Amino acid sequence: MNSRERVIRTLEFNNPDKIPIDLWILPAARSKYGKVLEDILDIYERDIISIDGPLDLSYIPKTYEKGNYTDTWGTNWTNLQGGMVGEVKNPIFEEIEKISKYNPPNEVFIDEWKEYKPKLNDKIRNARMKNKFVVGGWVNIFERMQFLRGTENLYCDMAERSDDFFQILDIVFSFYREYVKAWLETDVDAIVFGDDWGSQRSLLISPSMWISIFRPVYKELFDMIKAKGKYIFFHSDGYIMDLYTEFIELGVNAINSQLWCMGVENVAEKFAGKITFWGEISRQDILPNGTPTDIKAAAEKMKKYLFLGGGLIGQSEVGKDVPPENIRAVLAAWD
Repeated sequence: MNSRERVIRTLEFNNPDKIPIDLWILPAARSKYGKVLEDILDIYERDIISIDGPLDLSYIPKTYEKGNYTDTWGTNWTNLQGGMVGEVKNPIFEEIEKISKYNPPNEVFIDEWKEYKPKLNDKIRNARMKNKFVVGGWVNIFERMQFLRGTENLYCDMAERSDDFFQILDIVFSFYREYVKAWLETDVDAIVFGDDWGSQRSLLISPSMWISIFRPVYKELFDMIKAKGKYIFFHSDGYIMDLYTEFIELGVNAINSQLWCMGVENVAEKFAGKITFWGEISRQDILPNGTPTDIKAAAEKMKKYLFLGGGLIGQSEVGKDVPPENIRAVLAAWD
């Protein structure tokens, strides 16, 4: 069974030969560990290849460079350490009157997409030659709204249900509608969404607000993807227990979430067998601070509670705080 078949069987709960492996590596970890890290990666096969494209944060080199820069949306970023994503310090809509005069970078995206598409297709073909499962893009609606308006301002706008808030939502949604259409023309297996909806203890907004405001937006994009026969992968940090049912009903195939802040057993009791858990072993505690034995035990617990003839991908994210022996352990733990 090759990697692509393994992932598809996992998503469809159709008894893969083993649990697929995926690993996210921050540039800071590559810079810190260099050849030591590359030697580890040469030993362990990963089943998923992630590909980015124009206007994605990971596509822009300055995203991970120390210093200040302005992105294509006009947002000003500050980064205090190389290899990590910085922070928005000067949102473009800090002055509310700028919203009505703003146009999203749709045309810039279309131009860059046309120029980049041959190279993108080459990357996808290379992944296909290796029989990998290919995920593409990164749709971040809620986070992009925060980048444009500033988190505090956006939450106030949202609480008031102001016209300004819905203008910003329309701006971002109009861009991602075109963005998803472009990705659907490619041969990727899945489109990725990434919006953090949880704190460590609860959702950042009420479930009813999420359902009334954001569910329809996601549904339209998800329906476009499903109509093309592709899978939907979603990343969301924090305590998102109240959203799993929504994601399942909307047709999300794989969810990347912080299982350990919710309790693996608690999540499994309600949702195991209904959606694929795309990792993760805790990058807050276990990966940077635990031992290889701790990592193996965490993986075994996830297998016990979440794997039901599928439904579990061995994914983790490693930064520069994860020692090489733990990177090796997290790759070995899923065999």
